[in-house]
Amino acid sequence: MLKVSVLGTGNVASHFIKAFDESVEIDIVQIFNHRESSLKNFNKFETTSNLKDLKAADVYLICIKDDAVETLVHELKLDGIVAHTSGSLPLLDSPHRDAVFYPLQTFSKDKNLSFKDLPLCIEAEHHADINVLQTLATHIQAKAYNVDTKQRQELHLAAVFVCNFVNHLYHIGHDLCKKKNLPFDILRPLIKETADKINFKEPKQAQTGPALRDDQSTINRHIHQLDDPIYKELYRYLTTSIQKTYD
Repeated sequence: MLKVSVLGTGNVASHFIKAFDESVEIDIVQIFNHRESSLKNFNKFETTSNLKDLKAADVYLICIKDDAVETLVHELKLDGIVAHTSGSLPLLDSPHRDAVFYPLQTFSKDKNLSFKDLPLCIEAEHHADINVLQTLATHIQAKAYNVDTKQRQELHLAAVFVCNFVNHLYHIGHDLCKKKNLPFDILRPLIKETADKINFKEPKQAQTGPALRDDQSTINRHIHQLDDPIYKELYRYLTTSIQKTYD
């Protein structure tokens, strides 16, 4: 049985804790957070707010904001694999057995998510630790990929475009509907179909719309309809990007 301690209690940590708890092959040793108040929802497990009280584990999974990872890792005084879950940070160079266990997914605390076939990008300082991370991924039914730092950082950049930026565009669509007293639900079938298309063809082949058709009168009308100057610029930049792609 793999012994794992989770350092962090945010979105990523919460989902990992749930997945680990559901596996009969994983023993959650402890959950850590500097703030005692952040541990109140994890009473089922042994918790601590003091790094010095951490017990021995096979893997210490670091699920905190990127800017704080390196400082925390260097404060640890334990053996075991120390794996961060960041998409953008490199494999650290600390006194520990450094590793990466990066889930390529978006997480929200209030939405359940299955780890079945979820891609986990793994990397480790020591080759033997790769096997441990692969086993850990298997125990939560995730799919492990051996991905080095440079590849992972490129994946993270691509993920920002296809997830974070796309979600912000959903927000803009929602905002435009709300301002005109229109239900956003009208757009949901379109969003679903657009996302489904790329299961069958490359995104470039699935592109539609006035920018692709070079329908300038519609483009000008849309820009005129937009009151927010940032929305106007976004519309212009995205239209130009689409048109350059199909030159």
